[in-house]
Amino acid sequence: MLSDRDDIKIFILYILNNIGYPLAYEDLHDMSVQDGFITSFDFIEAFDELCASDNLLKTASDSGEDNGNVVTITDKGRHIAETLSGRLLSSVKEKAMKSALRLISFKKKGTKISTDVRALPRGKYELKCTIADGGLELMELKFVLDNQKQVDRMVYNFDSHPEHIYRGILALLSGEVDYLLN
Repeated sequence: MLSDRDDIKIFILYILNNIGYPLAYEDLHDMSVQDGFITSFDFIEAFDELCASDNLLKTASDSGEDNGNVVTITDKGRHIAETLSGRLLSSVKEKAMKSALRLISFKKKGTKISTDVRALPRGKYELKCTIADGGLELMELKFVLDNQKQVDRMVYNFDSHPEHIYRGILALLSGEVDYLLN
C-alpha cells in the first residue's frame, strides 16, 4: 500500500496519463483504489490537491453517462507522471494498469449490473446479482442471506467490483484459480 502523499498523487497521475484520455471521476477513483494500493480516503484527498495545484482538471461533461464529471490530466500533471513515475514499483504500475484496462473493457462493452433484494419468511433475504451484456444475461447469482447487514455488504461489493466477481467465478468454475492469486 502506498502511504507517502506524493507517491499517491504520482500514482493517480500515472493511471490517468497512461489511459490516455479523460475519465469520469468515478472511473478514475475505482481504478485507483481497486487493487488496494491506496484507500478511497487517500484518493479523495490527493485528488483535491492535484486539482488545486492544476495537475488535474475536473470539468462538466456533455454526456450524462459520467454524472457530468470528467477528469483530464493537464500538461503539468503529465510532466510529473512521466518524470516521477519511476518512484513507484514496476509491479504496482503493471498491476494497476492491468486492472484499469480490465475495468475500462468491462464498462465499454455496455455491461449492465443489477441487484435485486427480496424479503423472505423468517427474517431472511434473497439477493439476486446479475451481469448482462447487450441484452444477454452473462451471469445470475442468487443468495439467501440471514440479515440486512449481509445484504448491504454484498450489494456494495458487487456494485463496486462486478468485473472481479465475474472473473473470479469464471476462474473458479473453469479451474483457472491462478487468476485469484494474481
